[in-house]
Amino acid sequence: MSSQSNGFMTSSTQPKRQPRRSKGCLTCRKRRVKCDEQRPTCERCSKGFHPCKYDDNLVFVNHLHDTAKTVRPEDPESRSLNALIQREDFKQIPVTIELRGFKTEVVISFFVNNLFVLVKSPLEDGSSILNLFSGEANSTAGMSGLCVAEAFFSSIHGIPEMKFHASALYGQAVQRLKADLGTRTEASRSLPHATIWSALFLGVYEMISSDSMSNWLQHCHGVAVLTEMAGPYGFQMDAAKPILQINRPFISIGAMANRKRTFLEQDEWKHIPWALQPMSKTIGDFLQDILCDIPGMMEDVDSLFDANSCQVSANLISQKLQASFERLNSLRISWNFMHPHSCWRQKMICESSELYHDTLEKFLYFSDLERAIDFIYFNTTHLMLHSILGRLISLPNSCCVFDAGMSPDENHFQEASELVFWNHENRYRNAQAICQCVDYMLQNEGGASGAFNLLFPLKVAYNHLSGSRIMQKWVAGVMEKISTTKGLFIGMQILEKY
Repeated sequence: MSSQSNGFMTSSTQPKRQPRRSKGCLTCRKRRVKCDEQRPTCERCSKGFHPCKYDDNLVFVNHLHDTAKTVRPEDPESRSLNALIQREDFKQIPVTIELRGFKTEVVISFFVNNLFVLVKSPLEDGSSILNLFSGEANSTAGMSGLCVAEAFFSSIHGIPEMKFHASALYGQAVQRLKADLGTRTEASRSLPHATIWSALFLGVYEMISSDSMSNWLQHCHGVAVLTEMAGPYGFQMDAAKPILQINRPFISIGAMANRKRTFLEQDEWKHIPWALQPMSKTIGDFLQDILCDIPGMMEDVDSLFDANSCQVSANLISQKLQASFERLNSLRISWNFMHPHSCWRQKMICESSELYHDTLEKFLYFSDLERAIDFIYFNTTHLMLHSILGRLISLPNSCCVFDAGMSPDENHFQEASELVFWNHENRYRNAQAICQCVDYMLQNEGGASGAFNLLFPLKVAYNHLSGSRIMQKWVAGVMEKISTTKGLFIGMQILEKY
């Protein structure tokens, strides 16, 4: 009589299988790289935007099972016991683990870690922005956040069902936000920060999903109205500062598209939010101060060409513009002093990147993403001031404006730093500098955040590269790449309609 196995029996209809020892995903195994075996998507595939799939079921195997050659119960009691063991101990876990309970956490985590990677924590305990609405999943803010997170996740991973669901959430969130604002009374002195987050998330949704620039601009206007309602004192607390960190460029860029001034140019909006902690205001924040002045200067210059408008003095505009050039140049000098080794040039081998272009020769690389964004927005702001200068110069009685740029005959005094401002005739060099950042911004560890921060600067660079159709075509190709691989569909529209 053979002894009974202490293991469990497999189904008689199922052929015997040995458990697979390699637990890595199919993609990593095919690429012959080490897999971290995270499920449902490993971190290596997630970072590289590769499809991640595991091939077969994992079986929990009793270690005695392999040694048991036969199983022959000798009596009904043994058969009953064996059947019980088989039902309770033999378990299979499907490859695609049921994630409905975790879907929200997965998509929001992916969204934050790829698109809002530099947003400072708005929470007192310093925890991630991930936890901002963790307890308010059914609130307007929670629904808006999930809507944009699903839109981004589905765009990157090609999941049409999730995209449709995100669209449905968007419609519900818009109605919720309208209802929230409709119930607000004059007695409600303070505007909840969650309401501003809701409007901001819906605006980002339009950048991800919409082919209409007008929809995004409408949300820019809505975010501006809500931010102004909160007032500058509403952003002094640490929990509110991340909102202003995102909102200021969001509002000012939308205002530039409309060429209309914004409340952010007022001095109180440049000082009060940082009044309690003056040293917390960064060079990037001061740079945004200048960017917020540009829509108003654009509106004033336009009025000089409109015979029916109440014209602003051209001399006054010239003085404002010159002051902006000088402040920007002072910030540039400070930035170069504080970050002397944060940027360097590196020659790119033609075969190493599809972004290679003969005209650029070398690309720029940075110590971190934050320094790269600073560098790009220094050049972008300088070019925007040149756009205003160009309009002033075209006036019949134009005023002389010192643009704080380098003249061609001053090249031998050029600083060692890569952050250099060029004069009006050579401003295309600043546009080229933005283009030279593209490889780093699209390949860096911040996921789509680099691409997100390239959209507006690349549009500005495109406008100032009108003398080089080849470079403009290259920029258009980069915008298409951002639209198709980084989940930001608005990139396809921004060159044509903005």
